[in-house]
Amino acid sequence: MAIDEKASDLAVGVDLGGTKIAAGLFDREGRALGGLSTVPTEAHGPPERTIENLLGAVGEALARAEGRRVIGIGFGSTGPLDPTLGVLLEAESLPRLHGFPLKATVEARIGVRVSITNDGNAFALAEALHGAGRGRGIVVGVTLGTGCGCGVVIHGRILEGATANTGELYRAPVAGATFDEVLSGRGLARLYLQEAGREAPGADISRLADAGDPAALRAFGAFGRTVAQGLGIIASIVDPHVFVLGGSVAASFRHFEGSLQRDLPAYVAPQVAAKLEIVPSALGPGAGALGGAALVFSGETIR
Repeated sequence: MAIDEKASDLAVGVDLGGTKIAAGLFDREGRALGGLSTVPTEAHGPPERTIENLLGAVGEALARAEGRRVIGIGFGSTGPLDPTLGVLLEAESLPRLHGFPLKATVEARIGVRVSITNDGNAFALAEALHGAGRGRGIVVGVTLGTGCGCGVVIHGRILEGATANTGELYRAPVAGATFDEVLSGRGLARLYLQEAGREAPGADISRLADAGDPAALRAFGAFGRTVAQGLGIIASIVDPHVFVLGGSVAASFRHFEGSLQRDLPAYVAPQVAAKLEIVPSALGPGAGALGGAALVFSGETIR
């Protein structure tokens, strides 16, 4: 029997965000070898410090390979970016790295092939191949956190689009504002302020809802209705089999699932409303890094 040498290949996946960098070592089946190496991004400090932090996290992940072949390093990075050139563009959360040649820099320093996509795509790919969307043909991953991220995966391949901007919804209008403003922790916080008359961070609103606080529960109900509008727009264009929701706010999916499911049929065709599934992430905070590694293994994107 022939031995499949590729079966033992490994890839490093990196989740590059404005607050932290997480890197892990994964096999083709999505299994992590050891935990994630997490370091602060220090995005507002000298750019050299951010790069050294990043390379340090990647180096820790590579050290776990113990002689096995690492075929690539995949980045799921906050955007916008140019995945073909491997260059970070004007990402608000990485203000000192505008125009930075990430791909060329890491390949020169480490000597391993580098692939890059945005963090929404990385999340969607991980969930499509190894998480809540596994086995489904068209998977849309939506992250509800600091902002709103989105990625579309069709039969295991990321749909990048003509300019690699598929899913870049942050400026798109919804519910009288933009996706980033309302389908996010900021949006939830504004709704809580309206209901309670005082401010609270998202984590506190979640704890209050867990304890049955009426204002927090009303805020989540209103948030679910807003999410229904946003997902309705996406579903009417993409018609996916499943939405997978991730990010810090989606961790409280149970508090807004009811209003989301009740309102969604008003925004989509009846056939979509009858069959569309909306589920929370199965992979948790490690999805971004796993998605980066999955990009190395999965190969081509759709453009």
